[in-house]
Amino acid sequence: MRKQRMWLFIFCALCLLMCGCSQGTAETMQAPPEEVTLDWSEESLKAADSLDRAIIQKIEETKQQITFYNSIVEKSYTLTYDNATGIKSRHNEELVVGQLQVGDVVEVTFIKDEKRAINIWLDQSVTITEAVTDFKINRTARTFEMDGVEYAIDSAAPVLSDGDVFALMDIHEVDTLRVAAQDRTIKSITITNGHGYVRLVNADAFVDGWVEFGQSIIRKVEKDMLLLIPAGSYEMLISNEGNVGTKPVTVTANEETQVDVSDLVKEEADGDKIGGIVFTIVPSDATLKIDGKQVDYSGVINLSYGIHHMEASKAGYSTLSRYIKVGQEMANISINMEKAKDNEESEEDSESKPDDKEDTSVSGNSAISPSEEDAYKVYIDAPEDAQLYVDGKYIGTIPTSFAKKQGTYTISVRKSGYKTRSYSLEVDDEGKDVRYSFSSLEKEEENQ
Repeated sequence: MRKQRMWLFIFCALCLLMCGCSQGTAETMQAPPEEVTLDWSEESLKAADSLDRAIIQKIEETKQQITFYNSIVEKSYTLTYDNATGIKSRHNEELVVGQLQVGDVVEVTFIKDEKRAINIWLDQSVTITEAVTDFKINRTARTFEMDGVEYAIDSAAPVLSDGDVFALMDIHEVDTLRVAAQDRTIKSITITNGHGYVRLVNADAFVDGWVEFGQSIIRKVEKDMLLLIPAGSYEMLISNEGNVGTKPVTVTANEETQVDVSDLVKEEADGDKIGGIVFTIVPSDATLKIDGKQVDYSGVINLSYGIHHMEASKAGYSTLSRYIKVGQEMANISINMEKAKDNEESEEDSESKPDDKEDTSVSGNSAISPSEEDAYKVYIDAPEDAQLYVDGKYIGTIPTSFAKKQGTYTISVRKSGYKTRSYSLEVDDEGKDVRYSFSSLEKEEENQ
């Protein structure tokens, strides 16, 4: 009898939702899978008049509100909750609101007119993968690869960040993700650690040099460049010939940080202290470059005090690229190079610098012959009067264009007084021009 009343309730809830919800609530719903049993008390079920399958978009504990996203109709609605709201885990364990997270797939019962949640149940068939940093997205085919496994991306799966809903092109390779999947299909992607922007100021002396944020982010310094960097704190290192130095930099998601490097330019009158370094490298016939120049390391190498870029390379071995700090009269550096993996080229094999891909990123991995190099263009038409950057390099003021080459590009759109936006753009190799228009930029808050 109890089960009959329960399914009678669900049937009534379906009828109510199909007739349409008031503005700000879900307009449709999906019934729970047949194998799922909502193990709520009969009293709590009677209290609700609506049922929905949704994704948690935003949680505001101070306001006691949760925003849900219905992926079927692609609309959001906000419900209040209180101590009487029942919350259960995938295993029917009692939970509190603080244990819910953005991107969770839930069944929610609520009172439509009051916009008040009665029950929230985490879907036990959905698997959550946290802190995803190594991933590949094919936005055209809508596939997502992580840990060597390929997933399909549900056509209605939202990309969530800071309480808003975005698109796949808003995800960048430097972002950290939380992924919800069901039966090898992605149901939601949450950007848990996004990216911000770094603009170098007074950096003319460092153009054609290198700037580093951590061990994995090394970029060639371009004039008027805009760097897309994961949110976090760094000891930024920048160098070009004799000009080297470090600065602490904090990058905030979706914000631009300007870093003045004029104080790192060496004055001509300054005298250099010299330190000696003895290198021991295995294999012993490897090539060693210091600041881009090959050196003989059979004896002591004298270098000025400061930071220098070092590269050790040999065919069949992984190239070792790092910075070394000279700050004493004599030091020893030992290097044991690792054999290259089958799919990895050494420095001598590829004859390219570290991050050489960054040097040519505007051209991308071209499938167009040199004679066709300028035949086709990628046109960016909007937002007008904003500055366009492609892989960090300044292109011009929108509307503008750049040469079409097949590949994936980071498109950044910037305008003074507005929040910078970036997109991952996949360009095909078809022999024709393509045009893109991006949404208007959002104004920055007056107190920022």
